[in-house]
Amino acid sequence: MPKMMRRPPVGPPVLFAMIWLVYLVFPLYHLFNQTPARAAMGLTAVVVFIAIYIYSYCYERGRLLCILGMLLIIGVFCFSDEASLYMAFYPAPIIGMLTSRKQLTIAFGGLVALFASTMWYWKLYDDTDALLQFLPAMIVIIVIPFALVFGRRSRELRQKLILANEEISRLSKNEERQRISRDLHDTLGHTLSLITLKSELAEKLILKQPERAVQEVRDIQATSRAALRQVRELVSGMNAVKLRDEVDQAKKILAAASIVLEREGSDFDRELPSPLLDNILGMCLRESVTNIVKHSRARVCTVRLEWEPGKLKLIVADDGIGVSKSSEAAESRPFETGGGLAGGNGLRGMRERLKLIDGDLALESVGRGTTLTFTVPLVEKSSAKEGGR
Repeated sequence: MPKMMRRPPVGPPVLFAMIWLVYLVFPLYHLFNQTPARAAMGLTAVVVFIAIYIYSYCYERGRLLCILGMLLIIGVFCFSDEASLYMAFYPAPIIGMLTSRKQLTIAFGGLVALFASTMWYWKLYDDTDALLQFLPAMIVIIVIPFALVFGRRSRELRQKLILANEEISRLSKNEERQRISRDLHDTLGHTLSLITLKSELAEKLILKQPERAVQEVRDIQATSRAALRQVRELVSGMNAVKLRDEVDQAKKILAAASIVLEREGSDFDRELPSPLLDNILGMCLRESVTNIVKHSRARVCTVRLEWEPGKLKLIVADDGIGVSKSSEAAESRPFETGGGLAGGNGLRGMRERLKLIDGDLALESVGRGTTLTFTVPLVEKSSAKEGGR
């Protein structure tokens, strides 16, 4: 298809524009009744008008000048015949195709000037019949550019809305992938660590204490089944971790690694304000215990839950080797390292979870031992406040 026949970026197809050229037969008919010299000049003006009209439809460059040129030609025709005012229907849609507000204002001002000068020259304001004949056409011609501008902006807004919805969908998918990645790391990493420890223990006991080794193997089977169930829950989005249950689970995995769990205080028996907060703190405790088993070489792990005005603190401490300088450097580059306490997936995953509830994670390691403090804000429910009144 020739380039000039293609549909422009804005406005109707070029074929649609060329169909209306048939109405130029009326000014041509009027020209043939003039003297040969005036007819020749008029015919030349009509040819130039047609060329400018088609060009302005196909190309954006110089469109304002084309519009002003057409308005000038129409003005010349109007000085010999007021009916030539109808030719303003041709530049009207092209005015609506202008994308610059400044150009649109200039072109619209030229159109209004054409109407005003024609009415003044022919004194149409004194002729009621002529005014009623031309006024509806002038109103329609004025409305056409605004209708095209509003239509174009509506299409642009719809396109932006489609792009925004696609971007939201993409971000939602990425967030879901990250959530699944965190859940799989936290859940399966915890469970597989337990299976590994119990397998090593069963291997050591198989000759010395076969009965206990058999029990460890049974525990491994039970743990693997639990891991399968957890994976299914993760996939179905039904994984609801509770902090109280994670404390009991942490005691088992720490005991398998010969680490004693000390639970300080009785605040674990209190009901947490929301399931989301309970789930996030439970997953953070699970990841912390997994890190202690993998990296700390600790003998004792202490877990404490502190209720303070306006906030809740979960403190997980161990008496292990602490965080080395190399690990601290690795923590500052979480996207460049692997898993574990100093790696990216451990601390980064916990911090990302805490962000969902405006929580914070503080790591302290001076000499031996490491302390992780998870702090989350507490918001009192309005019903609770009203009940206390």
